[in-house]
Amino acid sequence: MEGDPRTFVARPAMAERIERIDSTHVRAVLRSGLTFQGGSRVTARDVAATYESLLNPARGSRLRSTYARVIRGVRATNERTVEFELHRPDGTFESLLQQPILPASDAHGAEIMANPGSEARFVGAGAVRVTRIARGRWEFTRVEARRLAPSRIDFVSLHDPNTLAQRMLHGGGDVAEIKPELFELFEHRSDFSVESAPSAGFTFLGVRCTSPGLSDRRVRAAIAHAIDRERLRVGKLGSHGVASTGPIPPTHWAYEANVARYPFDPARARVLLDEAGLVDPPGPTPRARWVLRVSSQRFAMTVAQAAASMLADVGIEVAVRPSELATLLSDLRQGSFDLTFLTVPDLSDPWGLSFWFGSASIPTPSNPGAGGNRWRFRSGALDATLEAGARSIGADARAPHYRLAQQILAEELPIVPLWHADVVFVASRRYENLTPRGDGQLDFLLGLTRRRGMW
Repeated sequence: MEGDPRTFVARPAMAERIERIDSTHVRAVLRSGLTFQGGSRVTARDVAATYESLLNPARGSRLRSTYARVIRGVRATNERTVEFELHRPDGTFESLLQQPILPASDAHGAEIMANPGSEARFVGAGAVRVTRIARGRWEFTRVEARRLAPSRIDFVSLHDPNTLAQRMLHGGGDVAEIKPELFELFEHRSDFSVESAPSAGFTFLGVRCTSPGLSDRRVRAAIAHAIDRERLRVGKLGSHGVASTGPIPPTHWAYEANVARYPFDPARARVLLDEAGLVDPPGPTPRARWVLRVSSQRFAMTVAQAAASMLADVGIEVAVRPSELATLLSDLRQGSFDLTFLTVPDLSDPWGLSFWFGSASIPTPSNPGAGGNRWRFRSGALDATLEAGARSIGADARAPHYRLAQQILAEELPIVPLWHADVVFVASRRYENLTPRGDGQLDFLLGLTRRRGMW
């Protein structure tokens, strides 16, 4: 299976069809003619072995808890047919079928380390093969040549935006994913093209709902009204993002547009704060003092400082406290914050709402890894509709439950939605057909072609 890059609906890829035998048994029939890069056939045994390796606790896969939550077992019934047994009816199962398939010998064998010299052992069924591994660098070559298309793709990992910009400007790269601080630099150059795609990424202001004052829903609504989110979005992203009404982006199959909204309205924010008992005292004393935790990344800090300035206009004093990401996430799990600025990279399956907002996902001292509900938000109504969404089968049956979940979140505001940023790529004008995907997949690079007359 693969996800549609705009709607995120799961659709068959290697499978010819997916069949529900009953509520806890699913049959997948592979397309005929599938082969690995060495020429051997892709069989149901390879599929079963791949999923067995994910479920096997001895393998230590970081994905095991996700897959074992749903899948009880898997077996190949013939060369092209695989049957999955689920613990119980589960609508999230199809999203788990988007797992790359390994040859059975690799899935059951010793772990293949990503070290120089092991390139030939990375065998897949896709359009490229691994030909070189180095620190922070992977080289792939096409299995089949294509006219005007590069025969080799060399991936280089760069974490500093300035270094990336220098490499691109001086011919040290042809294509790169860029972040907001580099948009203006490349958009105004004739020797580069910039293209973007809507994504499932979600940026928001998180609120610790157990902090003094912030436990009142009216205060959280006041924060939403006090921040000019549209001005922030346009100022930071330009045209490369859309306003957010909640965690689910507008192109998603489960999106609900009919939710409570909070337009920029400082006067309304002041009224709500007064109603909640956070009256504006005489003199310089603020209505409340809160700490806004943020990563030390420059972009995040500038957004946090702008939001703090807007909150100051309605009488709320906010101290912006940056830290390294690992420290930030640790402190959020422990509840050492009032507000925080975060981006969630992928909510392509709305089951993730349970991880971020379910009552069972609140970190505790005895279970700091319980989940992502660092806001300490509890809602029986939300828990019930998220459970119903997970148990329903098919997008049409699941969507009403997740739409209700979005309405609850918009009304209660454990987080203040900001925006859904696009995935943005820049390419040298030597290439054309730059069409990035919003789901983070990089196979669109195979569609790049050299411009005639540019070589």
